[in-house]
Amino acid sequence: MVPPAIGVSVEGDRLVFHSGYTAGRSGSYACRWLHHGTGSMSERVREAARLAFSDLQDFVDEETTEPWPGRTTPPTPQARIEAGCVIVWFGDPHAPDLAVAPLRVEGQEG
Repeated sequence: MVPPAIGVSVEGDRLVFHSGYTAGRSGSYACRWLHHGTGSMSERVREAARLAFSDLQDFVDEETTEPWPGRTTPPTPQARIEAGCVIVWFGDPHAPDLAVAPLRVEGQEG
């Protein structure tokens, strides 16, 4: 779902972003929100997903020097928990610029 030359990997509790554009590397500690955030576990999972995609968006925008995944301005990343899945999208929930397939969250209420 990311532009060519951008990669995402997991290192421990961190998402790591890689770029072939500038050999840049960055990461997101958004998953720490699961352990140190506030609210119910579902709320923390939702916020961790939203924060991770916000960090990824910032990295892609900086590396490519173009808005991603939008065309003129970067749309806002959003997330919700529904039926035991975290659903993440960018922009309008009824007409998203980019939507990610629902990710199952084991042991989470809807």
